[in-house]
Amino acid sequence: MLKPDDRRLLLEALRPPVGYSLDCAVATTYSLDLLALLSAPLAFTFFDAEDAEGRPLANPLALLDAVRRYAGRIHIFCQAGQIKVPGRSQLLYSYLEDSVFEVNAPSPHGVFHPKVWALRFVAPESPVLYRLLCLSRNLTFDRSWDTALVLEGTLVERKNAHGSNHPLGNFFAVLPRLLRRPLPARVLADVDKVQRELRRVQFELPPGYNELSFFPLGIPGAPRWPFEGRIDRMLVISPFLADGCLARLTRSGVGHILVTRPESAETLSGKSLNAFQKVYSLAEASEEESGSEDDEVPGQAPPSGLHAKLYVADAGWDARIWTGSANATDAAFRHNVEFLVGLQGKKSQCGVEATLGLNERTGATLFGLLEEIRPLDSSAVPDPVQERLDEMLRLTQRVIAQAEMIARVVPAARPDEYCLDLTLQENTSVPSLPVGVAGRCWPITLREEQSVALGCMVPTIASFASISCEAITSFFAWELSTSAEGRTARVRFVRNLPLQGEPSQRGERILRAILHDRSQTARYLFLLLAGQDTGRPAGEGIDHIIGRSGLESGSVGTLPALFEALVRALYEEPARIDEVARVVEDLKGSEDSSLLPEGFEEIWLPIAEARRRLSSE
Repeated sequence: MLKPDDRRLLLEALRPPVGYSLDCAVATTYSLDLLALLSAPLAFTFFDAEDAEGRPLANPLALLDAVRRYAGRIHIFCQAGQIKVPGRSQLLYSYLEDSVFEVNAPSPHGVFHPKVWALRFVAPESPVLYRLLCLSRNLTFDRSWDTALVLEGTLVERKNAHGSNHPLGNFFAVLPRLLRRPLPARVLADVDKVQRELRRVQFELPPGYNELSFFPLGIPGAPRWPFEGRIDRMLVISPFLADGCLARLTRSGVGHILVTRPESAETLSGKSLNAFQKVYSLAEASEEESGSEDDEVPGQAPPSGLHAKLYVADAGWDARIWTGSANATDAAFRHNVEFLVGLQGKKSQCGVEATLGLNERTGATLFGLLEEIRPLDSSAVPDPVQERLDEMLRLTQRVIAQAEMIARVVPAARPDEYCLDLTLQENTSVPSLPVGVAGRCWPITLREEQSVALGCMVPTIASFASISCEAITSFFAWELSTSAEGRTARVRFVRNLPLQGEPSQRGERILRAILHDRSQTARYLFLLLAGQDTGRPAGEGIDHIIGRSGLESGSVGTLPALFEALVRALYEEPARIDEVARVVEDLKGSEDSSLLPEGFEEIWLPIAEARRRLSSE
């Protein structure tokens, strides 16, 4: 854990085991980057499609294939008001609207902060397999040092649950109750299935550990403090700190060690610092970034900064580890919703010194990345004006994030144009902007220049006229700003709102806009038919695969290549024919089918008929 040469990317951790496919995934995060979520379905395909920072490099057709097949099986719960504003518009974000659900912590003083994935994998004539990811990282492109605990286990056919798994099941069971609106029936069914089955999963323990525990914090009935029992020595790794929490962590034992950010250590009292034998931060060389996002040098860009949350306690010959989302702050253990996994093993293998790598003579270790810091009283005086502005925006953001709003679609006077109205739900109190705070909002499918300024938030908050069917979305970007005495503050976020009145052909129009011509459609159809081509050369991308098909040679080679792929899929993987049928239906559902390759229907109709006969046998 935390070994520099054993860093695991999220897409790698999401990939199904050999022979398995994703049935559904339920995940939680505090903040959410829509581009990061857009790349997640790629993990369930056969394309290697991320750059050094995990951003999707895939051909847009590979992204389209992934999100159309898997976005509906991924359910993400995030803190309301913490979806990041995308850098640019992307039609594919429309496929994520039914995958994102904004929630709030039960405590009015807390936030929803856990970073957990539960993935359900299925395979013919094999037991259901679950993978649990407990992360310290949000679903974003942050490049900090983090931890990732990956557990796998099979669903056991037994009447009684594993008692130790009940806190895990309870955590997922409570998620629907943290929303202000009901979950769609299909999502509720998946969440309920996951929470029930997780109680009967036999998880395999990581090597060196003999006990596993789950600690959901901040949900009804769950304990708030997981660090009970004997503690001789404690290692605390946390980017954010609070004196009260550290006092509780170090109330027993001696020789404690703290790893944090230098700026966080500067905020602590002398009493808190004196409770630790040593205080470390990542060495400056460990935090340096190599190059920019535009670098074309292959390989993984190094992480930068500390974001991991890890607690290690020695107790005699044994040791316990807690890892997950909770910082060493009072908010984390008193108000927030958090999630930690606890592991127990021998001190020699997973204790404080073993985790730091103090006894290892070769190889990269965590201790090798650290440098001791001696925090001094900071001479910097907090700026009360800036703090007041930041707090004003934080509270305003919270009010808007919790306001019950609806996005309503109304046909405009011109054909194929619509009005998108942002309104408050009936019987909802009207939020207001504080004096001195300016605000604006816009659908993320439009340019910022088309934003509407926020005035009095009467039932109709904003109206966007004459937009295309493809520009309709449930994702709305918000920007709040204020200034005083030469200081300024700004915050930007996205909300995913209930969408009412959307045109029935919206999905077809989005698909047509993405494909946009017959050549792209032919490439996409071949991509659907390629399937899980495990025999392809290692590292071969979508462009090479399509190039081998002959589709790049022009219209002469298009139909023979597609016909060959259709016939092969019909007898080797008939489900691929069903996916092609859905695309053909969407494209033909519009006024014309001009995006289908010329002559395609002549080869498609007999294949479709053969598939119908096979299905009826």
